[in-house]
Amino acid sequence: MKKIAALRKFLESTDYFHSEKLDAWAEEIEQVLRGKMEGNRVLLCTMNYRAVYSIEDYAFCKYPFEILHARLITWLADNDDRSDMKDREPRITCDLMDDEIADIEIALNFEEDVYITEDENGDIEYFGKTWRLDAPDHDIAESFDLESQNE
Repeated sequence: MKKIAALRKFLESTDYFHSEKLDAWAEEIEQVLRGKMEGNRVLLCTMNYRAVYSIEDYAFCKYPFEILHARLITWLADNDDRSDMKDREPRITCDLMDDEIADIEIALNFEEDVYITEDENGDIEYFGKTWRLDAPDHDIAESFDLESQNE
């Protein structure tokens, strides 16, 4: 669940609130099994989950809700392809504590592919081999040989 951690790190970097006032967790985790060979690795599953971020004592008079929301939307646009997702829009709930402070909850869905790569030192057993988790980045061919079948 790399995306929930990356967004948490980003939200903390805004300095709009004290980092100890932020909590994050995942809900409704669902794994769709794939088992699809993709070159040197296997797309094992796709993990879908709801990420929830709770910010206590957010000073909305100093940092308007709109700026936090705009920063969230632009981070998602730059860091997460949400075009094919169901329920791709974040949901934000504000509980006003007084005229300056609010508790905020942000909930949004994430989708992440889980890959494994064969590794004799890995700790995952699959089809009689040993594997390790792999980064979801895609392999990029640096070169190739093209052979013509028409002679």
